[in-house]
Amino acid sequence: MHTSVEEIHEDIDHATQYCDIRDLLASWRHHANAGPVDAATLRAEFAPIADRLMGLFEADGDLVYDHVGRSVSAIFSHLRAGLKVSEIDNAGMRLFADRYWRILEDGKPSLCLQQRFGSSAMGVNERLILPVRIDGHRGLLIYVRSSETENELLRAVFHASSDSITVIEAVRDEAGSIIDFRTVAANAEAGRRLGEAADSLIGSLLTVRFPFARAVGALDRFIAAVETQQSGSFELSYVQNGMATDRLFRFMPWGEYVTITGVDIGPEIAARRAIEHKHDELLSAHGLLERHAIDLKASNDALKRTTVELREEIRRNKILELELIHLAQHDGLTGAPNRSYFETRFEEALLEAARDGNRLVLCVVDIDRFKEINDRFGHAGGDEVLREVSRRLAAAVGKAGVVGRMGGDEFAVILTGPNDRRAIEDAVEHLVRAGMAPFTIECREVPISLSVGAALYPDDGQIARELTAAADMAVYRAKRDGRGRPVFFEPTLRLQAERIYRLIGRLGAAIERGEIIPHYQPLLDLRTGQIVGFEALARWRHPERGLLSPVHFAEALDVPDVAQAMTRRMIDAIVSDIKEWSNDAVPAHVSVNVTSFDLRQPEFASEISEKLWENGLSSRQLAIEVTETTVLSRDADRIAETLGALQALGFSVALDDFGTGFASLSHLLKLPVNSLKIDRSFVADIETSAKTTALVRSLVSLAGALGLDIVAEGVETREQLDLLRALGCHLVQGYLIAEPLPASEVPRFTRNFASGQSDRRLSARRAV
Repeated sequence: MHTSVEEIHEDIDHATQYCDIRDLLASWRHHANAGPVDAATLRAEFAPIADRLMGLFEADGDLVYDHVGRSVSAIFSHLRAGLKVSEIDNAGMRLFADRYWRILEDGKPSLCLQQRFGSSAMGVNERLILPVRIDGHRGLLIYVRSSETENELLRAVFHASSDSITVIEAVRDEAGSIIDFRTVAANAEAGRRLGEAADSLIGSLLTVRFPFARAVGALDRFIAAVETQQSGSFELSYVQNGMATDRLFRFMPWGEYVTITGVDIGPEIAARRAIEHKHDELLSAHGLLERHAIDLKASNDALKRTTVELREEIRRNKILELELIHLAQHDGLTGAPNRSYFETRFEEALLEAARDGNRLVLCVVDIDRFKEINDRFGHAGGDEVLREVSRRLAAAVGKAGVVGRMGGDEFAVILTGPNDRRAIEDAVEHLVRAGMAPFTIECREVPISLSVGAALYPDDGQIARELTAAADMAVYRAKRDGRGRPVFFEPTLRLQAERIYRLIGRLGAAIERGEIIPHYQPLLDLRTGQIVGFEALARWRHPERGLLSPVHFAEALDVPDVAQAMTRRMIDAIVSDIKEWSNDAVPAHVSVNVTSFDLRQPEFASEISEKLWENGLSSRQLAIEVTETTVLSRDADRIAETLGALQALGFSVALDDFGTGFASLSHLLKLPVNSLKIDRSFVADIETSAKTTALVRSLVSLAGALGLDIVAEGVETREQLDLLRALGCHLVQGYLIAEPLPASEVPRFTRNFASGQSDRRLSARRAV
């Protein structure tokens, strides 16, 4: 069964074919002139037609059936008084549920024409929907008028016809284009001709049932019929079930549907062919020769036209081939060679340099903080910056070099020509200056900074892979040394890379052996003088070098697998320690730093929540700390989503080292955070720098205005603590309160602090 609904709000009187619908609408309008219509005032007037009425009233955010007439039940057997609209899940209700609510809100009558078409039912149901009040509730009075009984004769004719009759419905793709037709109705003769029951044809696709429909143009004819709503006919010869068949097909569109009548014209075709055969036999020899001459001339003309067309086609194909080659070799945004083509050009340049005994320079160029440019100027602005940097680099190297886009914000440059070291350095410096020249977008200045790593052939490598690795090491150093500068490869960079590689392996093994443990630094609330939580800090219990802080292994955490393994190890240890402290009155609130690699994992929040739940702990016992660098790194949107998911699960989120990065106030408004942590560098200068004091005061005020907690890190003197208290910062941590403690010492420290030894400790620290 296929159903469609047309909704009419204006000129309902002309749209309906029933007088009783017009009378009901006129009565409702008469009562509506005095205000909202109460269904009770219409009951006596509508009593003779109550069997065709439905009543719905609003209750608890749903629509409830108040009345369902007998005639309505005969059509929709599942309806009954007391049933809720939300409890009905079928195609019919999905067509009307939203309409009911909209009419209820608009307070205006509506006429819905429901067209139903199938082998078992054909016709149009008309629904007059009137907004009313039912027992004090907003409601709808719905009058259902079915015309199916008036179409029984149509169905009888449909199934009794000696011609095959099929109704097909257009199938559209996501863009709205018709790509096929689906059979929605077929009479018995249509099934007989195909050797199947008519019902078995329902739902089948035209191009599946008749694969030749596309090749013979039938599909295109039916598509044109739907789009133009014009009827037509065509003859078709085809093989069906092993037999040659000749049919005349007449088709008539109706909206998205097409009715196709197939008439057997085999005998007529046979007679026509017999006549034509006799006619051909009676043609004179002169006529035959004349036709042959005409055919020969036509063939010769066609050959000439084909020759011209082929030449033009070859020309167009050659142009297209060149365009495709260019597209395959060049970046679509900047027009620069893409990675694959650049690598080919690099290999060619190396061969030429080796042959001529010349030097060659490979530069890897990164646009610094490109993510911030995208955030500030949008992706269109970011694309404009990429195009401009590419253009500037190409102009700087000229014909003596090659500029390629490696992907994202990374370019690579081949410089040929200068052999003298000083000349090479000058050329690279010129490249950087050219790329970093002032640039504006829509009258706003765009800060462009480039980090460049350079490697020389043959000094730093003999093959492309070696030189690329050397340039990558150099650009990594350029970024770490402050960005906006070129760095030439040195052998020490390779040694450093090898050292980091070894460190990565050793740290990974240390994590697996359980050598990474958390030490806990207390968090003091100056308002109550109580310890309210701890920050977990990673320590490496090295078998040879003793206890190591992250400064000794942080470089290895740039590797995603190692960083994520470190986070898992820390959280496992924290969960175990919190459970161990459960009988010692330790404030069971611990914060831990996580990395951008963790936050890019969609399941990170749910995994931590599940781990706490499995161990009988609450999400409120663990806080997540992230740095500005983390939230502004690649995939910042995904990271923000994960932080939002953590908040939704009850975790608090702190923005660590606030003020040291490049987070703007707009970032702060968007990020899902609960607290800010003032970096220790500000706390260290707070006693001696009036500007730092003013900055901290502003941060405290900003946090208060945004409803965020604020924590000061690195408090080491009593003067710093007193000044922070005066500025309104009430949560502090640092060596003045306590050094990071192993888990075993936390309960004793907590007891001693609570028993009043805190003042003596703070005083002693001050004396030191």
